[in-house]
Amino acid sequence: MPITRRSDAPVLEVSAPVRQSKLADQLYEQILERIVSDQLKEDDRLPSEAELSRMFGVSRPVVREALSRLRADGLVISRQGSGSYVSRRPPRDFMRLAPIGSVADLLRCYEVRIALESECAGLAAQRRTPKQLETVRQALKDLEQAIDSGAVGMEADVRFHAAIAEACGNIWFETLTHSFGRHIENAIMLARKLSLLKDSERLARVQREHVAVFEAIEQGDAEAARLAMRRHLDNSRTRILNEQAEP
Repeated sequence: MPITRRSDAPVLEVSAPVRQSKLADQLYEQILERIVSDQLKEDDRLPSEAELSRMFGVSRPVVREALSRLRADGLVISRQGSGSYVSRRPPRDFMRLAPIGSVADLLRCYEVRIALESECAGLAAQRRTPKQLETVRQALKDLEQAIDSGAVGMEADVRFHAAIAEACGNIWFETLTHSFGRHIENAIMLARKLSLLKDSERLARVQREHVAVFEAIEQGDAEAARLAMRRHLDNSRTRILNEQAEP
């Protein structure tokens, strides 16, 4: 089945690399959907690049880019001389809860967030004012209340991360974090909804990660804050992609 090309991106107005990347995003999502729905099971061999190219009506460079992203996310592995195989399946509710048409963007955004927000946390540990620290603390308390009441807690989670960006004392970090606002909100909403469906302990683990970030910032330990934020975002990405994940 050919990939549907975006009607708002005429060929003459979009460069070839951008077109290829967009098509790779769409192919990534279509293969991912087949993995989530169990049409492709764990340890199943994917069709060859040439077969995928014919099946989806795209070029082989597009196929290679999509497969590269699937490998980077740990969903597919390559076996020397044998091809690509499904290595794990995300939760069954992943595609139902994920924002339609932006799954690839959401996962790529995690890579940027890990670099950006880890440094924000480190700088916040060194520079936060008492008022800014209190804003982070209040978001943390609101998250705890959301867990106790069985709510998703997306708004409080977003405020927690935004408050840390503000506390880093660098307007460029804050501006960059704000520019990813929609993707960050989508990622947080997806992660928290999937955790709610899993069990109460999953959200408790997430909250302990938030507490570790806050405590490092409160104590002024920049390296611990960077590490805690990196661990939190790494774990969050793992949780949404792996049904069996325990982090």
